[in-house]
Amino acid sequence: MAHRTYLTDVQQLYRLIETSTNGQASIISVDEMSVLISLHPKSGYNAHADFAVEIQCSMSYPRDCPRVKFKSPIFHPNIDNSFGSVCLNLLYAWVSSFNLLTVVKALLYLINNPNFESPNNTFACLDNRDLLEKKTTRLLAGLPVNGKRFAPNQAWCKWAEAHGCLPIGEEEDDEDDDDAGGEDVCDVAASSFEVGRVC
Repeated sequence: MAHRTYLTDVQQLYRLIETSTNGQASIISVDEMSVLISLHPKSGYNAHADFAVEIQCSMSYPRDCPRVKFKSPIFHPNIDNSFGSVCLNLLYAWVSSFNLLTVVKALLYLINNPNFESPNNTFACLDNRDLLEKKTTRLLAGLPVNGKRFAPNQAWCKWAEAHGCLPIGEEEDDEDDDDAGGEDVCDVAASSFEVGRVC
């Protein structure tokens, strides 16, 4: 059996990423040891959005798991917008039979199935999970959420505007979650994100 490498997995990813994900993922770019992918879920609260994710492999891949980093903001308890880090069980239980396509599919699953019992950030932890849709759409629109503002998701804003469901209004409701983080609205320009205008 041939030794599997990062390059063989990238070749497999090029061949299978779109068909294996029902058109919900594509490759943006590839370099020596990392691949930048676009995730565009077709269902759930993040449907019609476009998220850039970097999967970076070490020289010991596939023996060791890759590092995964979201480059686009998302309202999710398992994805930290400060650094783009992802809490994904697959990475903690990594075995060398997993590959880049496995990671892509797991990320798509995670986007639609947040694990509120194992959050990796306080920003998207909700006591009232009924607020998930509202906070997700506000973040995607570039509006303040829990006292922070991120760049709007242009793909989602274009879809929302065309379908008449683009949220408006700078102020969050006072009845929002207890974890709102105070009255301050501070622009967040974390290492992975750039603050932009509301679309």
